[in-house]
Amino acid sequence: MTVSGFESPIADLPRGSDGLATTDDALSRLRERLPTFLERMVADAGAEGVVVPLDGGVETALAATFAVDAVGQDRVTGLVMPAFLSHEAVSRNAEAVATSLGIDHSRLQLQPVLAAFQETIGGSSGPADDLVATTNALSRLRMTCAYYVANATDALVVGPINRTQYLLGSVAKHGETGADCLPFADLYRAELEALARAVGIPEDLTVEAAGSPLHPGGSPATGLDTDPETVDRILRRRIDEGVDAGTVADRTGVETETVERLAAWVERTRHKRRRPVRPSTGV
Repeated sequence: MTVSGFESPIADLPRGSDGLATTDDALSRLRERLPTFLERMVADAGAEGVVVPLDGGVETALAATFAVDAVGQDRVTGLVMPAFLSHEAVSRNAEAVATSLGIDHSRLQLQPVLAAFQETIGGSSGPADDLVATTNALSRLRMTCAYYVANATDALVVGPINRTQYLLGSVAKHGETGADCLPFADLYRAELEALARAVGIPEDLTVEAAGSPLHPGGSPATGLDTDPETVDRILRRRIDEGVDAGTVADRTGVETETVERLAAWVERTRHKRRRPVRPSTGV
């Protein structure tokens, strides 16, 4: 789906010396452009509103905030979808975000759904308690719930994943990426944190942890002795700008091996960002 006659929200953003769009000017432009992007997405689709999955993280709080700016609080629905007791704290944070924005929201407890799914799938060739498979299935169940609500209310689903997650593949294929639009898929986690501060989202309403609190996903970044913002700077220089690994290592103060490891992981998880392959094109 494209947004007719609309320039990309990240076009010509002023960037700092680290390559990230965290300057005051860049943040100001994003605060203006992202709601306009969502507004035009809804208008082009002839939709009545948007559905935003809420997980207590910065990305979903921003997505809901910009959705309200775009179409008004009466046309935004928030869904909080925990599955385990360990999700209780982040679920309360997510509900606090929805309440502060004045949007309609519901908590959908997915543990019974997941249990029924595991019981049904138990007769297959694989184990029903495989951790990776279960985590991915849960992400896809959340996507299914979001689309059910969206279909029933003639709305669009807004996916809140950021570029760090997108490049490193720390999301479930057809799970968190299953959405009508991904407004933050071109913005790194550090850029979204700066944007959240600029917007004025209280830190006590979000969980300050890399990635989604309800959608844990593996990536090499968790095993590196490198802070998250440096990971973003590496990805920006190496992947987006095509700077060679040695130069990126010098600029970011890390080992060349670290840069190469991250770049290799981006290549390894490329399948998560590709559309299904077609015989006519092979891509």
